[in-house]
Amino acid sequence: PCGAPPLVEADVLLLMAAAPQGQTPSISMSDTLITTGYAVGNVISSVAIVLVNKKVFAAGFHFPVTLSFFHFCFTIVFYKLLWSCRLFSTPDPDLPTFEKFKVALAGVGSIGFMNVSLSLNSVGFYQVTKLTIVPVTLGINYFFYSVSTTNKVKLSLFILLLGVGVATVSDVELRPVGFFFGALAVLTTAMFQIWQGSKQKDYGVSGTQLQNSVAFWQTTQALIGSILFESLCMEQPPTACDSAFHFLQRAYASPDSVEKHAMWFVLATCFLALAVNWVRPLPEQGPG
Repeated sequence: PCGAPPLVEADVLLLMAAAPQGQTPSISMSDTLITTGYAVGNVISSVAIVLVNKKVFAAGFHFPVTLSFFHFCFTIVFYKLLWSCRLFSTPDPDLPTFEKFKVALAGVGSIGFMNVSLSLNSVGFYQVTKLTIVPVTLGINYFFYSVSTTNKVKLSLFILLLGVGVATVSDVELRPVGFFFGALAVLTTAMFQIWQGSKQKDYGVSGTQLQNSVAFWQTTQALIGSILFESLCMEQPPTACDSAFHFLQRAYASPDSVEKHAMWFVLATCFLALAVNWVRPLPEQGPG
């Protein structure tokens, strides 16, 4: 199945859950129109990146960590461009290095494991893992940070989990290794969202400022992961090696090769990844 990734519904539930017990968020007409515009853009970009990522993996570029590294490189350039246009300013003082490293590591794990999950599982199960992030995030907030939510949201989550269970059991393509990486993706994404919200509150920074602060560490961590897990090859002869480095070599050496065509899809995912992040207004989910 190739339906729309359920990110919009997840964001709505997270926004409702962010309100204190017994309260609901106040939303004006202008906020509604803006949210609707973001929702439409989110659906379009999210559907596109999932399908194009699948196309990348099908074309032979099955290196999800390296793909994440390319996305983070584009993120750095994108935010530097925004900063040069004075669309945001760097925080003063900036976040401590350890905090930036910690948030970046969760972000790399989130995107990296999501890409691994997508490469191993069906699009349907990938979407299921996206929905599961919501109850996991709220569960972590409740058990570790004593942050509760409303009964209305709890009921919605109960219905959601029933659907997740049915979809997981009925997915004939699901394999244990795919389920394992899907679970890791959910846990790291939940922690990333929680830390995003808490660091914004703790240090008084916007989402754009936070993302710009951690972009360098995300790119560095993804590069190390790409080298260690997808670029080193001990096979002999080296020409038989299936690694990201050798894939890029073949793409550069043969302009009309399958590898060269696959890199165009990789480039497309880089722009789509920026679009997904830019049009997805995550609510602050940190405790406190």
